[in-house]
Amino acid sequence: MLLTFSPGINRQRALRLFLAERIIYKLYIPFLFSYTGVVGWGLRPTSDEARRFAAKKSLPYIALEDGFLRSVGLGVDGDVPHSLVVDYSGIYYDATRPSDLERFIFESALSDEQVIRARRCMALIREHRLSKYNQAPEVMFAPSDKQRILVVDQTAGDASIRYGLASEHSFKLMLEQAKANHPDAEIWVKIHPDVLAGKKQGHLVELAQHLGCTLLSDACNPWSVLDVVSDVYVVTSQLGFEALLAGKRVHCFGMPFYAGWGLTEDSQSCARRSVERSLEAVFDAAYIRYCRFINPQSGQRCEIEDTIALLTQQRDLLF
Repeated sequence: MLLTFSPGINRQRALRLFLAERIIYKLYIPFLFSYTGVVGWGLRPTSDEARRFAAKKSLPYIALEDGFLRSVGLGVDGDVPHSLVVDYSGIYYDATRPSDLERFIFESALSDEQVIRARRCMALIREHRLSKYNQAPEVMFAPSDKQRILVVDQTAGDASIRYGLASEHSFKLMLEQAKANHPDAEIWVKIHPDVLAGKKQGHLVELAQHLGCTLLSDACNPWSVLDVVSDVYVVTSQLGFEALLAGKRVHCFGMPFYAGWGLTEDSQSCARRSVERSLEAVFDAAYIRYCRFINPQSGQRCEIEDTIALLTQQRDLLF
């Protein structure tokens, strides 16, 4: 039995499909039960009370976050999740301490069958052009004689920035470095979907305009952009991993889960990530072993291949 202090977790009945344990909300049941842990949303400020209570009672704190193939629409608009991360030791975007995902990657020793499955799933994601959110249409960009470089903004206050060994200044440094590394290229700055939807603020809009960059201010499938760029600059965005799937050079100015394993050019370091890992190994750890998947229509747990097929089907109905 797990205790939650989050009204959001309590309201989202779909989240209970991902967990074998029963979830009890603090306001409904007196503290008369024997809890096995406390569950909350990652390291967000809204989970502070849950983490303090877990520490006080010497209970494990279990961190939840959206999975890497979440839904068609945005979570802030209430779209039901297709995948969820459940981490018993940390959370994937916190590079200051170990997480289940970091351990999965570090200890990875894939069999031939696991390598084949990882490659097949990566190919399906590329083929169907899936991302964490999948509500944006494809866009055809006009050809250009210039090299194109993508710089990825993120929402202000995103916990993955602070815990990914970065700061607001990292975004300014990233954009300036991209300009310096590619003086003759077109620099494109991609704004986060939540910023485009008017839900949150970003970091790079004003600086990008000042430096004469192209601002990608219209919603579009990120694979449309990946098709036409050579390099991708990120702080901790998941889009950096999708860029790896697309075969692009990825430059990290924070320490996301896929950095530090020899796949990216990193401005930060993490002493625990002392081995090199293949793209298949990181994908298998993150997307297959670390994420849990459900079919929201049937209410049943499923595999990543099922989620890829269902998200593709739902997304294609929009366009």
